[in-house]
Amino acid sequence: MTIYMQYGHLDRCVHDLFVEELCSWSASGLAQLDNELFLLNKSSPELYVYDAVSFLKRGTVIIPMIYRNIFVDMVACSFHHCLYIASALDSTIHRLKMPSEHKRWKVDGLCSSAVISVTSSHHLLVYAGGGAKELKLFSTDGELYHTVELHPDLVNVTSAVELMPGQYVVTHGRDSSILHRVCVVNSEGEILHTFGGFKGSHPKLLNSPSDVAVDKDGFVYVDDENNDRLFVLTHEMDYVHCMPCVFQKCSRGFRRRMKLDTELGCICVLHVVKNIHQTCYYYTTMFKM
Repeated sequence: MTIYMQYGHLDRCVHDLFVEELCSWSASGLAQLDNELFLLNKSSPELYVYDAVSFLKRGTVIIPMIYRNIFVDMVACSFHHCLYIASALDSTIHRLKMPSEHKRWKVDGLCSSAVISVTSSHHLLVYAGGGAKELKLFSTDGELYHTVELHPDLVNVTSAVELMPGQYVVTHGRDSSILHRVCVVNSEGEILHTFGGFKGSHPKLLNSPSDVAVDKDGFVYVDDENNDRLFVLTHEMDYVHCMPCVFQKCSRGFRRRMKLDTELGCICVLHVVKNIHQTCYYYTTMFKM
């Protein structure tokens, strides 16, 4: 089933990707590389591989590991032709270079709320989670390149991506947090622009902003998770558009994951829905840009 709808800057394309065959585990990451879609199992070394256009299953890739792990996020880098995977149990970043090269390195404090992304200079941007107050940029070989100290107001960070060289978009605010915002910070951690404020459902407020993506024109897309809507903002955090009801509402205990694929020119969202029989259904939503 494929449905196309027009929403402002984006075409929405919805596919039923996974049904009952993968209903017993929690997906924790989504990435696209070379027209393949990789789905990360939170507690298994198997990456499920699908064709990014037809959504037909192609097979699996094994993540080399010594013992059971907890994988919390994943991102692809087309320049280095690899996947980066954040592991919470041993606080490491795994680099899986296709087809089989594997490398990993330690990141102090990396935990289950960690988020990772790739910058325009092909560095890996890491927020370790757990109340960390900094962003770290690593080379593809795991060398620490730069650290961005975050402002104390940025509590409960949920996502961080590069906006342009030397500037980063950071979302923060979960549950009882006072502030729920999207912020632009520079390489010194200074807050340059903000959107949002106190938690709310008003068209200019947010409730648990989650993943964020930036397109080639500098527009910023924010998943306003608890309001089930997608915001479009300028690079200075000015409001452009709000698209309500573009997501399937995630079942309790699951988090939506949103990634930008510059090669395919789309934003890909993974979300999970349970039916009345408690069976999990995995959906992807493709926003063509």
